[in-house]
Amino acid sequence: MMKKMLVLIAVFTAGRPPALAATRVIERVIARVNNEIITQRQFERERARLREELAQRYSGPELEAQVREQSRNLLRDLIDQSLMVQKAKDLDINVETDLVKELDRMRQENHLANLQDLEKAVENEGLIWEDFQDRIRRQLLMQRVIEREVGGRIIITRADARQYFEAHKEQFASPGGVHLAEILISLDKHKPEEAEKLANQAAAELKAGARWDDVVKKYSDDTKAGPQGDVGFFKEGTLAPAIAGFVAKLDVNETSPPIQTKYGFVIVKVLERRTPGTPRFDEVEQRVDEAIYMQRMQPALRDYLANLRKESYVYVAPGYVDTGAPQPSTSTALAKNP
Repeated sequence: MMKKMLVLIAVFTAGRPPALAATRVIERVIARVNNEIITQRQFERERARLREELAQRYSGPELEAQVREQSRNLLRDLIDQSLMVQKAKDLDINVETDLVKELDRMRQENHLANLQDLEKAVENEGLIWEDFQDRIRRQLLMQRVIEREVGGRIIITRADARQYFEAHKEQFASPGGVHLAEILISLDKHKPEEAEKLANQAAAELKAGARWDDVVKKYSDDTKAGPQGDVGFFKEGTLAPAIAGFVAKLDVNETSPPIQTKYGFVIVKVLERRTPGTPRFDEVEQRVDEAIYMQRMQPALRDYLANLRKESYVYVAPGYVDTGAPQPSTSTALAKNP
């Protein structure tokens, strides 16, 4: 199975526990969120996934400590997910079209001929295709709720951004360079004349006004660059000379003509240019907005979820802890004491 598929499955599934652990799991309801239930099996699957993820960075006692610490919020997160999916249904949010697009994007990134091949690939990993689709559907529903109910209400003025920049200039300091995206027509997958033809077709579609992301999905063979073809930031002097010559002539958001390299034909797009040292505010205004947005998003999301809980019925079985449950007021508790 391709590495990209393994990554996608890790993102969109709750993971699978070791066989020995599975024999010990009883199908027991550990939480109820309105009309939805969360079972012990779901909880154990999520904890197994967390352990697998942490095992890539930690081992031994440090791994066990990290699993204990990060497991504290597992039930909270499962309850939050259930609350948001139910809210999406209340808001009549429909993501079926987006689900089809997401599955097709995954198919293209893994160079599979059709969705039937993607289904086979998923099932070869021991997963159930309907469950796989449903997990993606739930992710999309949660994303839409967050965008609509939380993200859409975070207002960042230019004055906010400038004030943040002045207080955090060191955060935006960097070596000079350029942030690029690419469309690669690989010679490993195509004959030279075919690769050149496809590259010219992609360039013509971009010139005619096609969206960069759409052309990336349609033509690019670089699966590691993701759906936007983002290949990252390159310091000054680190680009291959053949590429650097074209990039030097491009403004931000402009694209190059097809460039022939030993790997194939490449079309590059300049996403951002950075000057050495501390940049001017106007050079990094978008990055400043993103930093403020992320800073405000987490507390805003937690407040939103706290309000959702007030409107909902949430039951947690004895022996399990929901760290997102409303905490009793300290002042009230003190008032009860003589």
